[in-house]
Amino acid sequence: MSTPSRGLRWRLVAIVALLTVVASSCYSAQVLQHEANDPTTRPWWCMSTGNGGHHVDPAYAGQTKGMLSWSDCKLNSMGFDMALSWAEQWPTLGDAEADGWHRMVNYVEGMGPHHARLGTFDPTNDPTFDPDDPLFPGTNIDDQFTSWEPEFLMYDGNGPDAELVGFAWFVLGTETTPPDGFAGGNDWWHRHESLCFTNDSFLVVGENITDSACTSRGGTNLDLSKYWMSHAWIVDGWQTKADVFTNHHPCLHAGGPATHGDGDPCWDEADNGGGHGGH
Repeated sequence: MSTPSRGLRWRLVAIVALLTVVASSCYSAQVLQHEANDPTTRPWWCMSTGNGGHHVDPAYAGQTKGMLSWSDCKLNSMGFDMALSWAEQWPTLGDAEADGWHRMVNYVEGMGPHHARLGTFDPTNDPTFDPDDPLFPGTNIDDQFTSWEPEFLMYDGNGPDAELVGFAWFVLGTETTPPDGFAGGNDWWHRHESLCFTNDSFLVVGENITDSACTSRGGTNLDLSKYWMSHAWIVDGWQTKADVFTNHHPCLHAGGPATHGDGDPCWDEADNGGGHGGH
């Protein structure tokens, strides 16, 4: 018997998980109400009009985002609800770090800091670790897409009180083909092909810099050309309604976040599109 693809596997699991999604779940409940009231359109998270934001991969050349089928919309809604329910365990950056989430990226414009579960992983003490073909055994970074457990949590600052604003999935694939992910094809994945990580704290301190420049920063370049990332901005107060899967949030400014309702024009972009977001 053939083995189902990663995308099919998560779809089958999500269908089973439907039985456990409570009726009050935000996205799942809203999608059913929307279908009943206006079946010719879709809720905003199933009707993207954006262009993917910064770092659009050549794999999407000539493609456009659009309206999902109802089945795909419902499936993604379930995945979003489960991801939100899971991430609510760590509402602040301090909560995440106290529970073992490791900071891999400090606050950066458009994305905030990135935290992943690395466990006891330490490439400096692993003689088999290859910076040119890196693997991360024992961590949450692998070749499996799991909609309800994103690899990265993102917050609105570097301090312990910083609040959760978004997620990112980070999946090992090939250099040419994005991984199977969410249903419908609006989740455009991107790559950060070379990142410089510090040797002592495994923190990103550079992107696409030379080996000598990385060494001068106390780091090692990792070839991540086979790793793909996708964001979903679904946390309450931080939705990007023009394109739920855009890879940069326009209101995470370099100088700090602009919260919804404070009058910053970035929210017009988040709600209606018109730009790439971030830097």
